[in-house]
Amino acid sequence: MTKKILLITCVIFLSSCATTNIQELGDKFLDLINPSDAPAEVTDLSEQVLVLDAENGGFTEEELETLSNDELIALAKEKGLEDILLLDADGNLLNRDQVIKALVEGQALTEGAMQELESLSNDALIELAQAKGLEDKIILDEDGNLVNRDELIEALREGAAETELAVAELQKAGGSFVLYFAYDDTEIDEAATRVIIEHANLMQNNPSVRLRLEGHADERGTREYNLALGENRALSVKEVLGLYNLEDRVVVVSYGEEQPVEIEHNEEAWEKNRRVEFVYY
Repeated sequence: MTKKILLITCVIFLSSCATTNIQELGDKFLDLINPSDAPAEVTDLSEQVLVLDAENGGFTEEELETLSNDELIALAKEKGLEDILLLDADGNLLNRDQVIKALVEGQALTEGAMQELESLSNDALIELAQAKGLEDKIILDEDGNLVNRDELIEALREGAAETELAVAELQKAGGSFVLYFAYDDTEIDEAATRVIIEHANLMQNNPSVRLRLEGHADERGTREYNLALGENRALSVKEVLGLYNLEDRVVVVSYGEEQPVEIEHNEEAWEKNRRVEFVYY
Protein backbone atom coordinates (compact mmCIF):
# COMPACT_ATOMS: atom_id res chain seq x y z
CA MET A 1 0.00 0.00 0.00
CA THR A 2 1.32 3.34 -0.97
CA LYS A 3 1.81 5.48 2.06
CA LYS A 4 -0.22 8.65 1.63
CA ILE A 5 0.66 10.38 4.86
CA LEU A 6 2.31 13.74 4.40
CA LEU A 7 4.17 15.14 7.41
CA ILE A 8 4.17 18.91 7.59
CA THR A 9 5.84 20.93 10.33
CA CYS A 10 3.79 24.03 11.04
CA VAL A 11 5.90 27.01 12.16
CA ILE A 12 3.29 29.75 12.18
CA PHE A 13 3.48 31.71 15.40
CA LEU A 14 -0.01 32.97 16.27
CA SER A 15 1.14 35.83 18.40
CA SER A 16 2.37 37.64 15.31
CA CYS A 17 -1.30 38.20 14.51
CA ALA A 18 -2.01 39.89 17.84
CA THR A 19 -3.25 43.44 17.62
CA THR A 20 -2.04 46.32 19.70
CA ASN A 21 -5.50 46.74 21.18
CA ILE A 22 -5.55 43.20 22.50
CA GLN A 23 -2.13 43.55 24.07
CA GLU A 24 -2.97 46.85 25.68
CA LEU A 25 -6.28 45.58 26.98
CA GLY A 26 -4.68 42.37 28.19
CA ASP A 27 -1.99 44.27 30.07
CA LYS A 28 -4.60 46.47 31.73
CA PHE A 29 -6.53 43.42 32.82
CA LEU A 30 -3.40 41.71 34.13
CA ASP A 31 -2.61 44.78 36.24
CA LEU A 32 -5.76 44.02 38.23
CA ILE A 33 -4.63 40.52 39.13
CA ASN A 34 -2.69 39.73 42.29
CA PRO A 35 0.78 38.76 41.07
CA SER A 36 1.22 36.48 44.07
CA ASP A 37 -1.43 34.10 42.75
CA ALA A 38 -0.10 30.64 41.91
CA PRO A 39 0.17 30.24 38.13
CA ALA A 40 -2.41 28.03 36.45
CA GLU A 41 -1.20 24.67 35.22
CA VAL A 42 -1.22 24.61 31.43
CA THR A 43 -0.58 21.87 28.90
CA ASP A 44 2.52 22.11 26.71
CA LEU A 45 1.50 21.46 23.11
CA SER A 46 4.72 22.63 21.49
CA GLU A 47 6.89 20.79 18.96
CA GLN A 48 4.04 18.85 17.38
CA VAL A 49 3.69 17.54 13.86
CA LEU A 50 0.59 17.96 11.75
CA VAL A 51 -0.29 14.87 9.74
CA LEU A 52 -2.43 15.31 6.64
CA ASP A 53 -3.55 12.98 3.91
CA ALA A 54 -2.12 14.19 0.63
CA GLU A 55 -5.36 13.55 -1.24
CA ASN A 56 -8.30 14.46 0.96
CA GLY A 57 -7.05 15.75 4.30
CA GLY A 58 -8.10 12.55 6.10
CA PHE A 59 -6.54 9.22 6.98
CA THR A 60 -7.54 5.58 7.17
CA GLU A 61 -6.95 3.13 9.98
CA GLU A 62 -4.45 1.30 7.78
CA GLU A 63 -2.50 4.51 7.23
CA LEU A 64 -2.42 5.25 10.95
CA GLU A 65 -1.00 1.78 11.54
CA THR A 66 2.04 2.77 9.46
CA LEU A 67 2.92 5.63 11.82
CA SER A 68 5.43 5.28 14.60
CA ASN A 69 4.32 5.72 18.19
CA ASP A 70 5.96 9.15 18.30
CA GLU A 71 4.03 10.20 15.19
CA LEU A 72 0.77 8.91 16.68
CA ILE A 73 1.43 10.87 19.87
CA ALA A 74 2.07 14.05 17.87
CA LEU A 75 -1.08 13.54 15.78
CA ALA A 76 -3.25 12.87 18.83
CA LYS A 77 -2.01 16.11 20.39
CA GLU A 78 -2.63 18.03 17.16
CA LYS A 79 -6.20 16.68 17.07
CA GLY A 80 -6.87 17.69 20.68
CA LEU A 81 -6.79 14.10 21.96
CA GLU A 82 -3.84 14.47 24.33
CA ASP A 83 -5.96 13.40 27.30
CA ILE A 84 -6.34 9.84 25.96
CA LEU A 85 -2.57 9.26 25.71
CA LEU A 86 -1.16 6.74 28.18
CA LEU A 87 2.63 6.97 28.47
CA ASP A 88 5.09 5.14 30.69
CA ALA A 89 7.82 6.83 32.71
CA ASP A 90 10.05 6.97 29.62
CA GLY A 91 7.37 8.57 27.44
CA ASN A 92 6.54 5.39 25.51
CA LEU A 93 2.99 4.97 24.22
CA LEU A 94 1.08 2.23 26.07
CA ASN A 95 -2.33 2.37 24.33
CA ARG A 96 -1.53 2.51 20.62
CA ASP A 97 -4.73 0.73 19.51
CA GLN A 98 -6.93 3.05 21.58
CA VAL A 99 -5.25 6.14 20.13
CA ILE A 100 -5.71 4.91 16.55
CA LYS A 101 -9.37 4.15 17.24
CA ALA A 102 -9.94 7.61 18.73
CA LEU A 103 -8.31 9.30 15.73
CA VAL A 104 -10.47 7.36 13.27
CA GLU A 105 -13.64 8.07 15.26
CA GLY A 106 -12.77 11.75 15.59
CA GLN A 107 -12.38 12.04 11.83
CA ALA A 108 -15.71 10.28 11.28
CA LEU A 109 -17.43 12.79 13.53
CA THR A 110 -15.94 15.68 11.55
CA GLU A 111 -17.03 14.18 8.24
CA GLY A 112 -20.46 13.51 9.70
CA ALA A 113 -20.82 17.15 10.67
CA MET A 114 -20.07 18.17 7.09
CA GLN A 115 -22.62 15.70 5.72
CA GLU A 116 -25.21 17.08 8.11
CA LEU A 117 -25.08 20.39 6.25
CA GLU A 118 -26.62 18.70 3.24
CA SER A 119 -29.54 17.50 5.34
CA LEU A 120 -30.38 20.91 6.83
CA SER A 121 -33.35 22.90 5.61
CA ASN A 122 -32.77 26.23 3.93
CA ASP A 123 -33.97 28.06 7.03
CA ALA A 124 -31.57 26.07 9.21
CA LEU A 125 -28.70 26.82 6.84
CA ILE A 126 -29.50 30.52 6.95
CA GLU A 127 -29.61 30.47 10.76
CA LEU A 128 -26.29 28.61 10.93
CA ALA A 129 -24.61 30.99 8.47
CA GLN A 130 -25.81 33.97 10.51
CA ALA A 131 -24.45 32.40 13.70
CA LYS A 132 -21.11 31.94 11.96
CA GLY A 133 -20.97 35.56 10.83
CA LEU A 134 -21.55 34.68 7.17
CA GLU A 135 -24.54 36.91 6.54
CA ASP A 136 -22.85 38.36 3.45
CA LYS A 137 -22.85 34.87 1.87
CA ILE A 138 -26.63 34.55 2.07
CA ILE A 139 -28.61 35.41 -1.08
CA LEU A 140 -32.40 35.54 -0.80
CA ASP A 141 -35.07 36.22 -3.36
CA GLU A 142 -37.79 38.80 -2.83
CA ASP A 143 -39.86 36.27 -0.89
CA GLY A 144 -37.00 35.51 1.49
CA ASN A 145 -36.13 32.14 -0.05
CA LEU A 146 -32.52 30.98 -0.19
CA VAL A 147 -31.27 30.95 -3.79
CA ASN A 148 -27.63 29.93 -3.32
CA ARG A 149 -27.88 26.82 -1.16
CA ASP A 150 -24.84 25.05 -2.64
CA GLU A 151 -22.63 28.13 -2.34
CA LEU A 152 -23.71 28.67 1.26
CA ILE A 153 -22.92 25.06 2.18
CA GLU A 154 -19.50 25.46 0.58
CA ALA A 155 -18.88 28.67 2.55
CA LEU A 156 -19.79 26.87 5.78
CA ARG A 157 -17.42 24.04 4.91
CA GLU A 158 -14.64 26.48 4.14
CA GLY A 159 -15.30 28.18 7.45
CA ALA A 160 -14.94 24.84 9.23
CA ALA A 161 -11.62 24.24 7.46
CA GLU A 162 -10.40 27.71 8.46
CA THR A 163 -11.33 27.00 12.06
CA GLU A 164 -9.35 23.77 12.02
CA LEU A 165 -6.33 25.52 10.52
CA ALA A 166 -6.46 28.38 13.04
CA VAL A 167 -6.63 25.91 15.92
CA ALA A 168 -3.71 23.92 14.49
CA GLU A 169 -1.64 27.10 14.22
CA LEU A 170 -2.26 27.96 17.86
CA GLN A 171 -1.33 24.43 18.88
CA LYS A 172 1.90 24.62 16.91
CA ALA A 173 2.74 27.92 18.60
CA GLY A 174 2.51 26.13 21.96
CA GLY A 175 -0.92 27.44 22.93
CA SER A 176 -2.85 25.66 25.65
CA PHE A 177 -6.44 24.49 25.24
CA VAL A 178 -6.93 23.57 28.89
CA LEU A 179 -6.89 25.73 32.01
CA TYR A 180 -6.59 24.18 35.45
CA PHE A 181 -8.06 25.47 38.70
CA ALA A 182 -7.34 25.18 42.41
CA TYR A 183 -9.68 23.19 44.61
CA ASP A 184 -13.17 24.72 44.82
CA ASP A 185 -11.90 27.79 42.96
CA THR A 186 -12.93 29.73 39.85
CA GLU A 187 -10.23 32.42 39.88
CA ILE A 188 -8.45 33.45 36.67
CA ASP A 189 -4.86 34.31 37.55
CA GLU A 190 -2.18 36.00 35.46
CA ALA A 191 -0.92 32.85 33.71
CA ALA A 192 -4.46 31.80 32.83
CA THR A 193 -5.27 35.26 31.52
CA ARG A 194 -2.33 35.14 29.15
CA VAL A 195 -3.64 31.85 27.75
CA ILE A 196 -7.08 33.39 27.28
CA ILE A 197 -5.55 36.36 25.45
CA GLU A 198 -4.06 33.93 22.92
CA HIS A 199 -7.54 32.58 22.26
CA ALA A 200 -8.90 36.11 21.97
CA ASN A 201 -6.29 36.74 19.28
CA LEU A 202 -7.36 33.60 17.44
CA MET A 203 -11.04 34.55 17.53
CA GLN A 204 -10.50 38.14 16.44
CA ASN A 205 -8.33 37.04 13.52
CA ASN A 206 -10.86 34.36 12.51
CA PRO A 207 -14.35 35.89 12.71
CA SER A 208 -16.17 32.68 11.75
CA VAL A 209 -14.86 30.57 14.63
CA ARG A 210 -17.08 29.82 17.59
CA LEU A 211 -15.90 28.59 20.97
CA ARG A 212 -17.41 26.20 23.49
CA LEU A 213 -15.99 26.41 27.01
CA GLU A 214 -16.40 23.10 28.82
CA GLY A 215 -16.17 23.33 32.60
CA HIS A 216 -15.18 20.38 34.80
CA ALA A 217 -14.66 19.59 38.48
CA ASP A 218 -13.07 16.79 40.47
CA GLU A 219 -15.18 14.13 42.16
CA ARG A 220 -15.36 15.75 45.60
CA GLY A 221 -18.66 17.45 46.39
CA THR A 222 -22.18 16.67 45.26
CA ARG A 223 -23.08 16.23 41.60
CA GLU A 224 -25.18 19.41 41.63
CA TYR A 225 -22.44 21.44 43.28
CA ASN A 226 -19.83 20.26 40.81
CA LEU A 227 -22.04 21.07 37.83
CA ALA A 228 -22.38 24.62 39.15
CA LEU A 229 -18.64 24.80 39.86
CA GLY A 230 -17.76 23.68 36.34
CA GLU A 231 -20.13 26.25 34.88
CA ASN A 232 -18.71 29.05 37.01
CA ARG A 233 -15.18 28.17 35.93
CA ALA A 234 -16.19 28.36 32.28
CA LEU A 235 -18.05 31.61 32.90
CA SER A 236 -14.91 33.09 34.45
CA VAL A 237 -13.05 32.41 31.20
CA LYS A 238 -15.92 33.82 29.15
CA GLU A 239 -15.85 36.99 31.23
CA VAL A 240 -12.26 37.67 30.18
CA LEU A 241 -13.12 37.03 26.52
CA GLY A 242 -15.97 39.50 26.98
CA LEU A 243 -13.34 42.23 27.36
CA TYR A 244 -12.74 41.77 23.64
CA ASN A 245 -16.45 41.73 22.75
CA LEU A 246 -16.32 38.02 21.94
CA GLU A 247 -18.98 36.80 24.36
CA ASP A 248 -21.58 36.42 21.58
CA ARG A 249 -19.38 33.78 19.96
CA VAL A 250 -18.83 31.79 23.15
CA VAL A 251 -21.09 29.16 24.72
CA VAL A 252 -20.61 27.60 28.13
CA VAL A 253 -21.35 24.03 29.16
CA SER A 254 -20.58 22.23 32.41
CA TYR A 255 -19.90 18.52 32.84
CA GLY A 256 -19.17 18.75 36.54
CA GLU A 257 -17.44 15.57 37.70
CA GLU A 258 -18.93 13.44 34.89
CA GLN A 259 -15.98 13.49 32.44
CA PRO A 260 -12.73 13.04 34.39
CA VAL A 261 -9.49 12.69 32.45
CA GLU A 262 -7.99 10.82 35.42
CA ILE A 263 -10.00 8.22 37.30
CA GLU A 264 -7.70 7.78 40.28
CA HIS A 265 -8.87 9.06 43.66
CA ASN A 266 -5.91 11.21 44.66
CA GLU A 267 -4.73 14.81 44.49
CA GLU A 268 -2.72 14.29 41.29
CA ALA A 269 -5.84 13.10 39.46
CA TRP A 270 -8.06 15.76 40.98
CA GLU A 271 -5.70 18.52 39.81
CA LYS A 272 -6.09 17.36 36.20
CA ASN A 273 -9.87 17.08 36.46
CA ARG A 274 -10.41 20.65 37.74
CA ARG A 275 -10.32 22.34 34.35
CA VAL A 276 -11.91 24.31 31.52
CA GLU A 277 -11.37 23.07 27.96
CA PHE A 278 -11.44 25.26 24.84
CA VAL A 279 -13.35 23.53 22.01
CA TYR A 280 -13.73 25.33 18.67
CA TYR A 281 -16.45 24.58 16.13
